[in-house]
Amino acid sequence: VDHRGVSNAQLIAEDAELGKTYKNKSVAEQNSVDVAWGMLMANRFKALRRCIYTNGDEMRRFRQIIVNSVLATDIFDKELGALRKNRWNLAFANRGEQADSTRISTSTSTSSSSLMDMTGAIHSIDRNRKATIVIEHIIQASDVAHTMQHWHV
Repeated sequence: VDHRGVSNAQLIAEDAELGKTYKNKSVAEQNSVDVAWGMLMANRFKALRRCIYTNGDEMRRFRQIIVNSVLATDIFDKELGALRKNRWNLAFANRGEQADSTRISTSTSTSSSSLMDMTGAIHSIDRNRKATIVIEHIIQASDVAHTMQHWHV
């Protein structure tokens, strides 16, 4: 949304105010998210929003997925790339490593139902993390591989 057809470096050179707004980081991508989010928040899309999320937590989660997915298209930002790579490694680490990092101690006086609740929450977080990072990679691949893009990128 509102992409001006130039790189972030050129966009910053052409529109210093816009660059300043986003601290010269992923300017085109952040601007697109803000424009699209503003459109989604218009009153005429109230019914659509109710289908997408039903409470504040779901809205924040939806927005975070949108932000992460759109920022994944900024393939020249090495810092974002490193963060994405770390999230991938966290989501798909060796199962033994994950078990060590998410182990729940049963030596406490916690009831078995509480342990089951915590285990279920951990599995839900793990599943959401995997889904989110896969979405980011799919968006990134589709952005790089579209037919209007030069293949040398």
